Amino acid sequence: MGESPLAENLRRLTDEIGGQVSGTPAGARAVAWGVAAFRDAGADVHTEKYSNRNGGPAEQENVVAEIRGREKPDEWVLFGAHLDSLAAGAGDLDNGCNAAMVIEAARDILRTGIRPRRSIRFVLFTGDQQGMPGSWAYVRAHRAELDRARAAIVFGAGCGRVTGYLLNGRHDIEPGVREAMKPIESLGADHYAFGAPLGNDNFDFLVEGVPTLLANREQSKALPDSHAASEAPGDIDIKELKRNTAIAAVTAFGIAERAAPLGPRQSRAEIESLLKNSGLEQQMKSASLWPLWESGERGRLP
Repeated sequence: MGESPLAENLRRLTDEIGGQVSGTPAGARAVAWGVAAFRDAGADVHTEKYSNRNGGPAEQENVVAEIRGREKPDEWVLFGAHLDSLAAGAGDLDNGCNAAMVIEAARDILRTGIRPRRSIRFVLFTGDQQGMPGSWAYVRAHRAELDRARAAIVFGAGCGRVTGYLLNGRHDIEPGVREAMKPIESLGADHYAFGAPLGNDNFDFLVEGVPTLLANREQSKALPDSHAASEAPGDIDIKELKRNTAIAAVTAFGIAERAAPLGPRQSRAEIESLLKNSGLEQQMKSASLWPLWESGERGRLP
C-alpha cells in the first residue's frame, strides 16, 4: 500500500515536540500533530474539548477521527491510546508509539477502500498521566450513545510485541474476539487473559458496561523503562510496531464487521459483580475511585 509514514509521524511527535504533558504548550502541539496526521491519513478528524475534573489545566481536548460504517454507522467500535506523556523523556514508549499506531491503523483501513459494517472511532486521549480525565470526559460526553458502543480497544504504554488482549473480566466476549482475529492467527496474538487492571483509558468504558480490550504485550527489550529520559525514536523497533498496527487494525475492523455485536452492554449490577470478581473493586477503593462509582459520577448510572 505504499511507503508508510509511521516512523516519520513518531519522529515528529517525539523528536520535534517531546514531553507532551497535557495542558502545556507541548501538549497543545501534540494535539495539533494528531489532527494533522489523521488528516494526512485521509480520515475525518476533529477535537473535543473537555473540562479536567482531576485538577491541573482546566480545559483540554481529545483528538477524534472516524471511519463511518456502511450498514450500521450509529453503532461503533472505539480504538484509542493516550497522547500525553510525562515531562521526562520524549515519550516514545509512553505513549508516542501507540499514538502513531492509532493513526497508522486508520490509514491502513482507509487505504483498503473497504468500509466496515459499523463505524470505527479512533481517539487520542489526553490527560492519562493526570488520572485519565480525557477518557472519562469522552464517556460523559457520549453517554447517550453507549448502548451502541460495541467495544473499546485500548493500547496503553509500551511498544513490545502484542501477544493478545486482556478482556477485563468479560469471558463472554472471547469467542467473538477470536473470530474477529482469525485472519491474523498466524501472528500469534491469540493469548487472552481476564484481569482488569486499573490505570488505563479503558477503565471508564468498562465501568459503563462496554466490552473492553486492553492490549497485552511483551516488555520492550530496548527500553524497559517507558519513562526513561533517554528515550529516542531510533530505539523503537518500527518493524515490530508495524506488526502491532496490523493486529490492532484487524481487531478493530473485525469487531466492527461482525454480523452480531461482540457482547452486550452490562447493567450496573453486572458491572458491580465484575468489579468484585476481578479485584478491580479493591483497586478502585485504594485509588479513592470507589465513592465516584457509588455516587454514579463515574460509571453507569444507578
